[in-house]
Amino acid sequence: MTDDLAAVAREALGAYDVEVSECRFAAEAFNTVFRVDAADGAAYALRVGSSLRIHADGCEVLETTWVSELRRAGLPVTRVVPARGGATVVTAGGRCCVLLRWVPGRPLRDEATRARVHAVGALLARFHAHGTDVRDGGAAPEGALVADHVLQFRVPFRLAELVPRFGSQIVDAVYRAQAAFDALWRNPPHPPRLFHGDVTLGNVIVDRDHMTLIDFQDLFWGFEIQDVTIATTALPFAEDFRAGYETVRPWPEGDAQAVAALRVARHLNVLNLGLSVRKPGLDEWVDRQAGPIVEWMASS
Repeated sequence: MTDDLAAVAREALGAYDVEVSECRFAAEAFNTVFRVDAADGAAYALRVGSSLRIHADGCEVLETTWVSELRRAGLPVTRVVPARGGATVVTAGGRCCVLLRWVPGRPLRDEATRARVHAVGALLARFHAHGTDVRDGGAAPEGALVADHVLQFRVPFRLAELVPRFGSQIVDAVYRAQAAFDALWRNPPHPPRLFHGDVTLGNVIVDRDHMTLIDFQDLFWGFEIQDVTIATTALPFAEDFRAGYETVRPWPEGDAQAVAALRVARHLNVLNLGLSVRKPGLDEWVDRQAGPIVEWMASS
C-alpha cells in the first residue's frame, strides 16, 4: 500500500457526509480497503478500486445497486453508503471508490470448519432463491460479466507465457473447457441471472453465529451451477457445502464432465488474471492453479 492510495482514500472521503476521525489501511487483494472510523462511532470500509480495470464498465454501479436490493430483501450483506447527491460510486485519483458499512467479524479463512462451510452453503442457497424473483432472464444488465466464456476478466491473454513450463496443455485447456460453456448456454438449466461469482474464504465474514457475504464486484450473468462450482472450487469441505445448500433448495445438478470443465475454467480465469497482476510469489501460485488444469487435461 502506497501513500498515493492513502491520498486517494482521503480525496474520496471528501465526497461523503462522514466526519472522519481515522482512516487506516485494512487489506489489499485486488482492490485496497481502508477502515474509516467516524467521529460518531460508526465504522466504514472504503474500497479503492484497482487501476487495472478487469470488469465490465459500470460494474460498481451494478454492484452497489444489487447489494442494496439484497439488503432490502433481508439478506446478510453490508450497507452501501451514498455520497452527497446520492451517488454510490466516487471517482478519486482515477479510481472507482465505494463506501460501505464495516462488517464486524473475521474472514471464514481464519477458521473454516465443516459446520461453517455447511452454513455458507445454506447462505448461498438463500441468495440464489432470491435471485429467482428478480432480474430473471432477458439481457444482462450493464456492468455484469457474462459467463459465456472461460476467460471472463478483461485482461490480455497471458496463458501462452506458460508454454515453456507446461507445454500447450494450459492453452489447450481453454478451448476444451469452452465446449462446456457453449453447451450450457445452448441448453440453459434456467434463465440467466445475477450471481456473486466469488464465494471464497475471504468473502464470507463470520461474527459468532452470523455470516455476511461481501465483495460482489465479480457479479456475473449466468447460471447457478457456475456459482456453486466457483464456491466449491475455492472452499474446503465441498460435501458439507452441498449439504448446507440442500437444506434450502435443490442442488443445481450438472453432468460430471461439464462440472469438471467449469471447475478448470475457474482456475484458468484466475490464472490468466494472476499473470496480469503479477504479485509476489507468482511462480508458486501458478503451480497451485495449474496443477488441477494439467491433471484434468491428462484425464480427459
